[in-house]
Amino acid sequence: MDETAVKAQGIIKTYRSGIFKKRETKALLGIDLEVRKGELFGILGPNGAGKTTFLNIIMGILGRDSGTLLILGEQIARSFPERLKMRMNMSSGNANFPWSLTVRENIIFYGMLYGMGGAKLSKKADELMEFVSLEQYKDRRFDELSTGNKQKLALAKSLINSPELLLLDEPTTGMDPDISAKIRAMIKDINKNRGITVLLTTHYMKEAEELCGRIAFIKGGAIRALGTKEELQTMVNARDMEEAFIELAAEE
Repeated sequence: MDETAVKAQGIIKTYRSGIFKKRETKALLGIDLEVRKGELFGILGPNGAGKTTFLNIIMGILGRDSGTLLILGEQIARSFPERLKMRMNMSSGNANFPWSLTVRENIIFYGMLYGMGGAKLSKKADELMEFVSLEQYKDRRFDELSTGNKQKLALAKSLINSPELLLLDEPTTGMDPDISAKIRAMIKDINKNRGITVLLTTHYMKEAEELCGRIAFIKGGAIRALGTKEELQTMVNARDMEEAFIELAAEE
């Protein structure tokens, strides 16, 4: 039985822009990474390190220049199979939904995109609103929600298809500490009690320490360190993850 959720080998991605004067930006320089099924795996790194690019490649939003990718037992060729996308989902820290739809309407809308409908979808939407504590806001439009509630909606939407693999890109960005703590508790529940493999990017060291079993540190499009939080701290002789982050980010 294959226990690998994600296996990336030699993933390279270059962004190209400009019409008359071509410009190239190397985003990923050969990422090798394996995430086991059931893990809550963290990816850390400074801004522009390539974290979001890597998640978007795993989700099939972006293509890669080269390298091999195995997701949930399927080898990914140039085209990303739709059947595999149905087994995955993603939540971004910058939640963006149709502004005029209510919380419940947004969840229903995204459920329909996954082929759901009828009483089953209605029940699932109610269950998810309860899970993320949004029942009292179910008839509130998206543009009327607080930052924290927008992020709760993003988390609810990412669970609508009961994914086997969940990608969370900066899930607590811009939140107050109390809301961040609630979101972290939800992420723990998703991983431990629902058995969903979670791949998480974050800038918050407390979040990484509290949630992640193993962590990869990316800088300049390459993985510079990988291990448990204790192993990363030992690598750079740091007292905690915040100090380890600073040391790893400063390394050439």
